[in-house]
Formats: sequence, structure tokens, C-alpha cells
Amino acid sequence: MSTLTLNVRFTAKAGREAELKDLLQGMIEPTLAEEGCVAYELYLHPTDPRRVVLLEEWVDADALATHFRTPHLQACAATLENILAEPFDLRRFTQIE
Repeated sequence: MSTLTLNVRFTAKAGREAELKDLLQGMIEPTLAEEGCVAYELYLHPTDPRRVVLLEEWVDADALATHFRTPHLQACAATLENILAEPFDLRRFTQIE
């Protein structure tokens, strides 16, 4: 079975770019420590500092479901509502074999 890869796109409200970046960077360490997390990487858009992309890789859907229930993700999600200009866009992918 292949891993599950997520592409999550965020757009901060004007003036809230640093808050978004700091919030998402704070998620890296606790998420990488979770069982089943293979990768958790942040990327900043090269010309628009309001836009951030998060690439995640999980061993399976169960590991991801567990991640969604963690206190650190719940706290992050609650904070995102005030920082984002629009709802985040989460897309799930599996590798073509």
C-alpha cells in the first residue's frame, strides 16, 4: 500500500503572514514526532508571502485520522480561522505505482 500525501494551501490575511508562518512552523516538530508521519514540510510562495503550501506524507489514512485528533492540530485549526483570508485547500494524493 502506498503512503498518503497531502497538499494543503493557505492564504493569510494581509498583515498576518508572519503569524501564519509561525503557527505552521510550530506544527512541524510535534507532527513529525507522531507515529505514521513520514514528512511535514512548509513552502513559501516565491512572490506572494501570504501564500504557504504544506506537504505532508502519512503511512496510511489511519495515521492521518489520528493526526486530525491531536491537541496541537486542534489548537492550530482554531487559530487559523482568524489568520486566513479564505478556507485552506486540502488535497489528498496517493503515489502512482
